Amino acid sequence: SLHKTQNTKSQRFVSLVHRSFIRKNMPQKVDNKRQLLSELLPEENGGGGMSRAAKKRAKKRQKKTQNENNPVMPEKANDKDDKMEKRKKKEGGSKLPTGSDMETIRKPADFDIASDEGGKDDEIALEKTKKQVDAKKRKKKIKGSDHGRDELENDNGEELDAEIEALLSSLTPAEILFDSSHEKQDNPDESNLSEVPPQASENMPDPRQLIRDVTSKTRARILLNSLIQPAGITAREFYKTYWEKKPLLATAHCKNGDGKDSKEILLKHRQRFSSLLTKSKIKKTIATSALRYGQDLNVTRYTTQSDGTKRRITLDLPPTSTADQTEHPIAEPADVWSNFDSGCSIRLLCPHQQSDDVHTLLSALELEFGCMVGSNAYLTPPSNSQGFAPHYDDIEAFVLQLEGSKRWRVYPPMSMTETLPRESSADYTEKDLEGIEPVIDEILEPGDMLYMPRGWIHQAHTPLGKLGASAEHSLHLTVSAMQNWAWVDLLEILMPEALESVARSETSTTLRDGLPRDFLNYMGLMHDVGGEDLPEGLKQASKSIAEGKPEDDSVIDETEKEELRQIERKRKLQARFKEEAKKRIMRVCKEAISMIDAGCDQIGKRFLSDRLPPAYNISEIVLTNESRTNQAAGRIWPNTLCRLARPGIARLVLEDGKAVLYHCGDNSRVYHGNPLSPMEFEVDDAPALETLLTTVEPRWVVVSDLVHGDIEDKMDIAQALYDEGILAIYQAEKPDKSVQVG
Repeated sequence: SLHKTQNTKSQRFVSLVHRSFIRKNMPQKVDNKRQLLSELLPEENGGGGMSRAAKKRAKKRQKKTQNENNPVMPEKANDKDDKMEKRKKKEGGSKLPTGSDMETIRKPADFDIASDEGGKDDEIALEKTKKQVDAKKRKKKIKGSDHGRDELENDNGEELDAEIEALLSSLTPAEILFDSSHEKQDNPDESNLSEVPPQASENMPDPRQLIRDVTSKTRARILLNSLIQPAGITAREFYKTYWEKKPLLATAHCKNGDGKDSKEILLKHRQRFSSLLTKSKIKKTIATSALRYGQDLNVTRYTTQSDGTKRRITLDLPPTSTADQTEHPIAEPADVWSNFDSGCSIRLLCPHQQSDDVHTLLSALELEFGCMVGSNAYLTPPSNSQGFAPHYDDIEAFVLQLEGSKRWRVYPPMSMTETLPRESSADYTEKDLEGIEPVIDEILEPGDMLYMPRGWIHQAHTPLGKLGASAEHSLHLTVSAMQNWAWVDLLEILMPEALESVARSETSTTLRDGLPRDFLNYMGLMHDVGGEDLPEGLKQASKSIAEGKPEDDSVIDETEKEELRQIERKRKLQARFKEEAKKRIMRVCKEAISMIDAGCDQIGKRFLSDRLPPAYNISEIVLTNESRTNQAAGRIWPNTLCRLARPGIARLVLEDGKAVLYHCGDNSRVYHGNPLSPMEFEVDDAPALETLLTTVEPRWVVVSDLVHGDIEDKMDIAQALYDEGILAIYQAEKPDKSVQVG
């Protein structure tokens, strides 16, 4: 019945169904590749996921025999290794694999296991692949707007049908991120509400079941879609129209209609963030976790001072400093809640350190945004309370209203220099904002979301309680992204390295040449000879001298002539100096362009150091060493299927003649709590490592297909990454124990 849905809905839905089928049948042992293929693949696939090496072997076997049904014994490991060694020598040694080498990467819906047969199906599949590549190339040539940003987008998640994507986006963040059994202790009514699948119908599947079978990259995109879904736009529209450009408001009023169904929609909307964080959870955390002022929380208030000006005051106890360290005092729960009751706001600086749910949310968004993602939580008392003065931030901010309500006023940047700033602003006063109309003046209620780009000024306070109703506190979570993640941050890494590289050049002394003698006598601001302030007669005379024309004695005398000649000599020296400087600057820029990859590796290492440890979901955990119960369960064999546990969690660089692998698997939820622990390999291991790091869900690669001359080394490399917790493996067949290592 699931396959019949393919004819009425989308092709992509079927790919999800195949993966669901595989997930249910993964524990079964299959002794024959042909049997696995016949069960999992549509007949029209024709082995399109075969590796290039497998296709060559299939064609050779086809030439030897016309009977395609006869079984063919697999090649011995040693023969395979000899062929791989010849291939390496032919391609120039241990260079990193090219795009064509990446055909060895495998797909998950069929484990991309090489078929034992070649023929027309292989040719059709290859032709289909070529057409897809050509289509991608044509697509890249289409220039978009916004300074080329559109063509730099890398959406490497699986493409979903618009109807399927909309269905999945209707799920709450908790339904997207967690298994359906995820407990919601603080919201017992939510489980009752979720008994009815969102937007479910006879023709569409339950999205809560369907979300389990998407890749982690697609799950992250669906999560962003879910956050902005009340605004009625998709993530693609959000990036094109709002990202770094203008605020976006996503409230229940954006989508709520009339009638009985609208009440259910509104109820679910109000509860869609409720599992992330609650006041009761914050109370428990403060009571049990020994949070420290300045490190873990702040207690603040925006109030009128003696001079009549409203300013923010912080009630944190000051830290104590010694010669060795600075110690922040522990926030006593009684003091914290006493200040809260008197009108102070509580800001949790890193709630993801104590909350698994918030950590999981941020980990998924790091995968979507490709940069470090953090969070703060703000608990504000009722009745017109405000904790912070108007200001702007140096982050892309997503405000998720969890409990209560809060009035937000958002103002545009005051100047171009404050647009997408690199640092947050000082506090503004009410006088600073006089005459500036807010572009947004709205009350956020539970389930609402507000996005603000860097540089947009904002302030918020709890509204007064309605007549006859008790006022309530406000709790919101601010998710932050893109801090210190601009082109200037990359160039700050790249340009000094390029300058140092040119300065140490073994082929040129361009930057080591001495500066011209006495250049300070004609360069600098005080030697400016622009001539704008000269009288009109002297300007004409100066122009005649510069052009070599006869001078008019009736206009200037000899003294003025000599002065003009000196000015002209100085201009020529300045122009010559600037030309020489320009040559050297361009030489450094040219070197910087050649070092872009190295600069990206450096900022990539910084990202791995800054980011959170990955929060694996259940389907990822069962494939990594976190689920291993004994040594045998985690053994790597030549026919073991491998891929990186999650995209982007590791990076390979070359340093001091070594292949060095950095990853965030051992990171702490505390910022820089654990230093990076790089793994060193030999340079000839780099091709195999790159294949493993670039093979991500939904693809797989077989250990024996890694580019390396030694099967034992292939197994050792994969085993090292698996033991480190960053490699996912699956044994689709009976282990090939012809090779033993370790």
